[in-house]
Amino acid sequence: MKIFPIWDSAVGSATPGRVFTASIAQESIPAFGIQLDFLKMGVKGAVSTAAVVIETFAGVISPFMVRKGAENRIILALDELCALMAFYYKELPTVGENTDATGNNFIGGLKIPLYDKFDANQQWLVSADRVAVVNIATETIALTGYADTGEADRAPVHAVRIPTTTSGSAGLETFGSSLPPVGKLLGIIVKVPNGFADGNIDVSLQKVKLLEDTSVVAEFNALADCSFPTAVDFVTPSPMNDLLRPFMFLDLRGAGFDTKAKRYTLQWDVQDVSDAIVIIPVFEVA
Repeated sequence: MKIFPIWDSAVGSATPGRVFTASIAQESIPAFGIQLDFLKMGVKGAVSTAAVVIETFAGVISPFMVRKGAENRIILALDELCALMAFYYKELPTVGENTDATGNNFIGGLKIPLYDKFDANQQWLVSADRVAVVNIATETIALTGYADTGEADRAPVHAVRIPTTTSGSAGLETFGSSLPPVGKLLGIIVKVPNGFADGNIDVSLQKVKLLEDTSVVAEFNALADCSFPTAVDFVTPSPMNDLLRPFMFLDLRGAGFDTKAKRYTLQWDVQDVSDAIVIIPVFEVA
């Protein structure tokens, strides 16, 4: 394996990465090895005037994008990247949440799966859109590539966010677009503004159905079947729980579903109407 910096500060600098006070336009990742397995990322911001909770700080990057040639592989906001890591690897990044307005917020050790070869005709490309967050300055990002010098044992990963708004009336709604014909569907990450809480059991999406052509092949109940990335404590939540609380995981690993062979669409039972949600299908590219 070879491990190499992509975005970083100069050697000897006290700054733990590349300062980005503006968006980072698309840049190429040099070929260091046979296959790019994954990226690791850390993001820091200096806090001033008032403390900033970690889920607000995570809005500083939206989205982060990885492409292979003309093909999108990863298009996710910073908190969605954390959810992808939790779903795919069953691991969590490190977070630091400032509480006294004199330090920093940070998210580190964030692992982004790719698992595909370097190709002279299809370069790996990476970019990050910066979004200003109130009371956050001197935003800093570090990005490292982990490359195999031989074949890896995982298939390439594709995870691109699909934002939408739920229906204005409660009940069953069919999503207007079919899932992209990318390959094997490993699962679906759903980001909702209204999830389970002590006084709320009517969530944005009460049920989610996966249709193969017109037949239901998977049906998830939000209470019974969705898994969550952390053990949520509703009394004294940790910063990590606050960051990942909006996400539900619908896990289809095992046989999965081949979206190249058949057409797949989603239906959901809307209970909190007109909610801005994000659907993130996670694929192995075929």
